[in-house]
Amino acid sequence: MAAKTSTKHPYAAIEHRVIDSDAYAALTFSARSLLVLLTRQLSKDNNGHLQATYTYLRRFGFDSERTISRGIKELIAGGLIYRARCGGYQQGASQYAVTWLPIKNRDGLFLDGFKSCAWRDWKPDDKKTPPAKIQDPHGKNGILTHAAHAKNAGGTPRKSADIELMPCRELVSDTGDDWMVGYLSRLAGCGLTGRQCFQIPAGRVLQ
Repeated sequence: MAAKTSTKHPYAAIEHRVIDSDAYAALTFSARSLLVLLTRQLSKDNNGHLQATYTYLRRFGFDSERTISRGIKELIAGGLIYRARCGGYQQGASQYAVTWLPIKNRDGLFLDGFKSCAWRDWKPDDKKTPPAKIQDPHGKNGILTHAAHAKNAGGTPRKSADIELMPCRELVSDTGDDWMVGYLSRLAGCGLTGRQCFQIPAGRVLQ
């Protein structure tokens, strides 16, 4: 006969409807980890008395109070948890409740704003949507950077607006640095000096 598997060990469970929600999908991975560690504290009747202190969370990999504070803010904004009591000096740590479970022990809690399953009402905030990223050819190691808007966008075009950067390819030759002398000579012949030596007017071709 197969050995029976014990089910007496406690476990931290998050309902599938919560994990499948848009509010959960929008969380950062650190906020998701924080939610798991809050549910780990759940017992029969302590919802509303969950804590997210640095002392407790650092053993699970949280290395700063800033990360914890940001995660708490995300979970509250997503309607996944509710701050049932604010902590402070000589008041102990703040206490939280997950919103998909009832709160049975209400002693010392402030629940006027508590709403069951508040995560259902979550909607994305377009104002907080990060701008699209593009590949910056000048970025170190190909790091993605935000697209920069032209300083003169919408204004009068500059006199040099028709100047385009000329790509440099296969400039290495067997004659060492002689190619640079010839290259700069041809640029000077086109009337380009100083910084203009690295720019070519649109449509012009070096002879």
